[in-house]
Parts: sequence; structure tokens; C-alpha cells
Amino acid sequence: MEGIQNGILRLETDKLVFTNGKPSYSKKFKKHLEINYNDIYGYSNVLYGMDTLPWKLDPKQKPSEFRCFKFNAKVLDSFTDIYFCVMNERQDWQMKVTLNLNDATYENNLWVAQLNYKLHLFNLKAAQDLMVHTVKNLDCNSHIMEPIKYEYRFNVR
Repeated sequence: MEGIQNGILRLETDKLVFTNGKPSYSKKFKKHLEINYNDIYGYSNVLYGMDTLPWKLDPKQKPSEFRCFKFNAKVLDSFTDIYFCVMNERQDWQMKVTLNLNDATYENNLWVAQLNYKLHLFNLKAAQDLMVHTVKNLDCNSHIMEPIKYEYRFNVR
């Protein structure tokens, strides 16, 4: 957790962008991190009850795992865990009021659900494109079929 940054996470159609929260037309605008969805391996997970937040800084400043989620992504040609912690409301541009733990947990769950939905749509489109162009036989247990099977389960009752 070196290089802790305060900022805003945006989920675009094909990538995840973490900025300093300033408008893109501002001279103070800065992108901290930009990850394409095809560089994300799997889906995002909340930390509480599943994992601990690795922390090498001051223990008093360590955020609760209830505020944080992670995903695994390829950065500089190697896969690494990337952690995000929800500290403020989305509309708190000045970052003055810290959310209480219950509200942060709720927002954390919303972020994970939104990111997983975007990842699912991206993976589904990639799987469908690959299936259309494939010439070899595919087993229904193939990893290529996973997003298609999930979509089928969601829509067929």
C-alpha cells in the first residue's frame, strides 16, 4: 500500500480510471491509474471476512477491511493485487467528511457490484466474439464459456 492516493474511481465502458477528482478540463486534473478491463483477471472482491489489507504504513491510519475491495490486474506485465478503500461519499469533492463504517461498507459493496457488472459485460462480449470466430470444438466447461454460462443463469429462470 505504498503511494496512498485520495481520488475518484470511474468505471468507463472499457477501462477503470482512478483520478484526483478534478474535472478532466482542469489544469490540476491528474490520472493516478488507468486499467483496461481486459487486463483485469477475474472479478473484484470485498475484503471483509475473506482477506486482510496489506499495510506497511502507520498502523493507526490503516483503513478497516469493511471499507476496501481488491481485484487482480496486469500492471507492467505482471499480475498484482490492487486495493481500493471507500473513505468519502462520491459527492464529497473536498473530501472533508469520512463515511462511518456502515455507510462505507454499503458503498464498498456497490462499487464491487458495479465493477463486477462492467467486467461481466466486457467478458461476455469478448467470449461471444471468440465463440463466433473459433473453428475448433469447445467444451462447455471451457473458461471461454464462463461469462456466457453466467449470463444464461441470470436470464433463464
